[in-house]
Amino acid sequence: MEDSFKEIFKYLRMVQKRRYLCMVIALLVMSIIAAYSYRLPKQYQADSTVFIERSVINNLVKGIAVTPDMDDRIRVLKYALLSRDIIGKVLAELDVDTELDSNADLQAKVTELQKRTNLKIRGKDLFIVSITDKDPAFAQNYVNTLVSKYVEDNLSATREETYGANRFLDEQIVLFKHKLDQAEDAIIEFRKSQGILHSSSETTLLAEIKEFEKQIENISLTIETLNAKRHSLRRQLKGLDPTVTIFSEKQREDRVFQLQQRITHLLLTYTENYPEVIKLKVEMESLRSRIANQGEGDSSEIETTSINPLYQEITQKRLEVEAEISSLEARRKRLRELASERRKELQFVPENKKKLAVLIQERDSHRKIYEELLMRMGQSEVSKQMEIGDKTTTFRIVDPAIFPEKPVSPNMIKMLLMAIVGGVGCGVGLVILLDMLDGSVKDSGQLQDLGVEVLAVIPTITDQAHAKGQRIKDILVFTLGGIYFSGIVGLLAWEFLKKMA
Repeated sequence: MEDSFKEIFKYLRMVQKRRYLCMVIALLVMSIIAAYSYRLPKQYQADSTVFIERSVINNLVKGIAVTPDMDDRIRVLKYALLSRDIIGKVLAELDVDTELDSNADLQAKVTELQKRTNLKIRGKDLFIVSITDKDPAFAQNYVNTLVSKYVEDNLSATREETYGANRFLDEQIVLFKHKLDQAEDAIIEFRKSQGILHSSSETTLLAEIKEFEKQIENISLTIETLNAKRHSLRRQLKGLDPTVTIFSEKQREDRVFQLQQRITHLLLTYTENYPEVIKLKVEMESLRSRIANQGEGDSSEIETTSINPLYQEITQKRLEVEAEISSLEARRKRLRELASERRKELQFVPENKKKLAVLIQERDSHRKIYEELLMRMGQSEVSKQMEIGDKTTTFRIVDPAIFPEKPVSPNMIKMLLMAIVGGVGCGVGLVILLDMLDGSVKDSGQLQDLGVEVLAVIPTITDQAHAKGQRIKDILVFTLGGIYFSGIVGLLAWEFLKKMA
């Protein structure tokens, strides 16, 4: 910290030593920057705000009318707004094109305006168009004319598109009505000539055969899956016994012994009428009775068997699978019979019925297109009425450009602050540079750093008269410098007040 203060005092001594030079350089740089700032050409900015108005009617007529997709227009807004065609129309309306000598100059002017025109899109329903120019009147007129031309062209293009679609649908409806009438007449004439009252549809028979084959294929796949499942169940049954041992004679005797011990333990605490004691005695007597009924054979070999529940469950599943396989095979057989019948029917369809089917198919195709065109015509008519009534989504100029009275460039507050900081920096920097270039010894510390022994230091002898004159000179110079600097600060304050006004 002490070293930092020493450095600061060192620089302050440098400035104090060459204070006149520092002040003159600082004021000179301030003056140059301030004068340059005031000589810069003033630039004025004009902007216009356009709102994309989405009508509530659009939601009410959704599916009935077709309205322009505004999201698509927003995506290409910048390219459409700054197109050469629109900017050329703007220059023609402002009579700027008459001031240019050639078509090349006009194209150069259009390119320049494309680069200088700014477009800011905010959200999905607002955009701002602005331009900066040295002529405030041109900036205002250019922005307002550009936005107006774009809105007009957009509205005109939308209406022309709607009217064009309406005319096209009118023409197509007349054309397909004529084709439909011709197809109906051809069917009637063919029926009369051939004496056909009805026809079998070959397409229907083919569709039925295809559907039957598809169902047969699906059933075959299902049967294969069920067969695999049946084989798996059979393998499981081979590895299981139909019965299981549930209790051996040896286990009964061990159980009787356990019950006897439990009863003896309970009698130490309870009487023979205790419920659990009674329950255990009944179970023990039952087991003894079973042992007595088994005879005197080898008790370790006597076992009680029962049906294996897992074996029974798997057997039941196998039977269910086999039943389902039988059902599917019967259904597949029936479908094959139906498919065969349809193939026989298809072979005997007369040639004239095939021709009639083609005529009917052509008539139905024309009718479907004709009905679709009628529906589209209704939508087109509603869309046209919405365009006439200006009820669709459109652009509204909510804030047209006004005459810019205050320039946006140059920023005099910023430039004057830069002049002050730059002047002070240049003055101090020059003083420090001159001091660094000065090779003379300024204090005894420099000699000690060089290893030179200092024998004595002669103090500065001050002449009172000279010192007094120097103070008067300093007061005069710094007073004049302060007045000059106050003038620059005054300019800064004046610019600030102008901006706030």
